[in-house]
Amino acid sequence: MLVSIDWLRDHFSDQDIIILDTRPKTLLLYGHLIKSQSLTIEQVIQFDQYGSNLVIDPEKITELFSSIGIDDSKTVVIVGDPMDPSAARIAWTFLYFGHDKIHLLDASIIDLQNNGFELTKKSFIPKITTFIPKINSMIRIDAVHLKENFNNFIILDARTPQEFMSGHLPNSKLIPFTEGIGYDGKLFQNKNFLQNLFSKNKISKDDQIVCYCMHGHRASSLFLQLMIAGYRDVKLYDGSFVDWYGRRLPLE
Repeated sequence: MLVSIDWLRDHFSDQDIIILDTRPKTLLLYGHLIKSQSLTIEQVIQFDQYGSNLVIDPEKITELFSSIGIDDSKTVVIVGDPMDPSAARIAWTFLYFGHDKIHLLDASIIDLQNNGFELTKKSFIPKITTFIPKINSMIRIDAVHLKENFNNFIILDARTPQEFMSGHLPNSKLIPFTEGIGYDGKLFQNKNFLQNLFSKNKISKDDQIVCYCMHGHRASSLFLQLMIAGYRDVKLYDGSFVDWYGRRLPLE
C-alpha cells in the first residue's frame, strides 16, 4: 500500500494514475504536485444526530469519485501529512467502497520538493468518469453490531492516554495512533516496527479487531498500521466515541 518517492517518479506519467492531495485546501494554494487534485476529509464524511463523522452514502461517493476521474481502471495515489490522519481516513474510504488500487505516498510534500518534483498553483482538470461502488462491509462496524458482539472483538482505542483515561469503550486497549506513524516525512513506521508494536500489546493476527477514536480519523491510521503489519480481520468503527457516547452506551 505504501509507495516511495522513487516509485512515484517512475509512475508519474502513467495515464491511469490519479494523485489526490488530502491536505487542507488552503495549503494547496502554496503549491501542489502537477496532476494532483484536492480531496479533503470533509468530502468523504457525513454527520449524524450525534455529530459522528460517518462514511458518506454510496450515491454521494459515486458522484464525488466520478467527478475526479476515478473508475476501476485508475490507480489512486494519496498524498498527505504524517501527523494528519486524513490521508488514512480517505484511504480507508476507498477500500470500503471497493477500490483496492490505492497507494499512500510515504513522504511529505516537502520531501517531494526536495527530490526534484515541481509544484504548481494551477488546478488540474480531470476527465470525468463513472465510479461504481462495491461496498466492503467487512472493514466497517456500527454501534449496534459492536454492542451485540462485544466479546468477540479486541477493541483498540487510537486516542491519547488523556482521552482514554477520561472514558473509553469497555475492555478496550489503548494504542495511540501516534506510536505507529513515521518520522522525517514518513507516514508510518516500517512493517517490522508495527508488527513488534502490536505483538508487544498482545494483539494476535487471529483476533477480530475493531479500531476507534473520537471521530474515526485516527482510528483509520491505526487500521492501516495493522494492515501494513499483516493483520487482516480489522474493522473501523467510524462512529467511534462520539457515536457510542451519543447513544448512551456503557463506558469505563
